[in-house]
Amino acid sequence: MNKGAIVLGKKIMESARDTNAHQESDESLAAQYEISFDGRRYTFRQHHYDVFRDALRYAVAEHAKIGFLRDDAFRPSWVAAYCPSDEDENRMKLLGIAYIKGYFVYGGYRYGQLCDAIVFAAAHPNL
Repeated sequence: MNKGAIVLGKKIMESARDTNAHQESDESLAAQYEISFDGRRYTFRQHHYDVFRDALRYAVAEHAKIGFLRDDAFRPSWVAAYCPSDEDENRMKLLGIAYIKGYFVYGGYRYGQLCDAIVFAAAHPNL
């Protein structure tokens, strides 16, 4: 890594720690460092992260490497985070399903799709 890139990377990570930063600034940084968000997780190349700062930290480090090549095929993509509808929340409440950090949780199991959590909860009540 070159020293200038390391200093720049540290400044970027420090600014990303600001808890008052707006989503727009995260989205802008993501586009700059080739990070996408699908509504649940962040992706830099073939790597996936649950936390934006983790994805940013890795992407900044990769960009700082001598000889790093940008991905010319990259197109910024930032989807709004999913939030269950009122109807979904009512169904989840009846079955005891929670929605935590992008996943549906029931009986200690984590599901990516609500329909999978519902099927399991219906077949295994009171977990």
